[in-house]
Amino acid sequence: MKSIKIVIADDNRFFCEALKDSLQNHNSFKIINTFTDLNELCDFTKKYRFDVLILDINFKGKNSLDYLDKIKCNGSFKIIALTTMNNVYIKNQALNKGVDCFVGKDSDFSTFKSTIISCFNNQTKSKIIKKNKFEIEDKLITKRKLQILQALYDYSENNEAEIAEKLFISKTTFKNHKTELFEITNTKNTPDLIRFGIQNGLIVV
Repeated sequence: MKSIKIVIADDNRFFCEALKDSLQNHNSFKIINTFTDLNELCDFTKKYRFDVLILDINFKGKNSLDYLDKIKCNGSFKIIALTTMNNVYIKNQALNKGVDCFVGKDSDFSTFKSTIISCFNNQTKSKIIKKNKFEIEDKLITKRKLQILQALYDYSENNEAEIAEKLFISKTTFKNHKTELFEITNTKNTPDLIRFGIQNGLIVV
């Protein structure tokens, strides 16, 4: 069996090196590069061929999923998304954008090597869970409200009318969702609401 050529991209250099050291001891793997910068990763994937990309989602305040079009513009490699935000909502976001497999950083890494092999051989592909509501800390939050929550973070410098326009909804509808989010999360203001979202892995920061 030929070695599976792997690229690791994570904004934490120490994690990159630790994962590289762990995987390159496996005879089936060849780590050909590591990246802590998304632009450098995009430049690399345009020029070189490899088999599997292990990609951190939360990347120095950027959502690496937003870069997938550039990352995969000239490659047919598999993508394993790796993140601390291990919940159904974030998982679905990753899979909808073309990720092949989703692994939480809180997962048991003793099985990670077999996950890579299964993903490469098309034996394992995470499935999108079709649902409009997600349970977070015994609280049911709709997909739309999670989009509102992300927008509050992404466009924190904009007023309510401007954020509503970006979401293609009315200001009244936006305010109603925001009020309901306060009630659901037991928060009283936008900073507290955003803090709740970040702490529970609902916002990609």
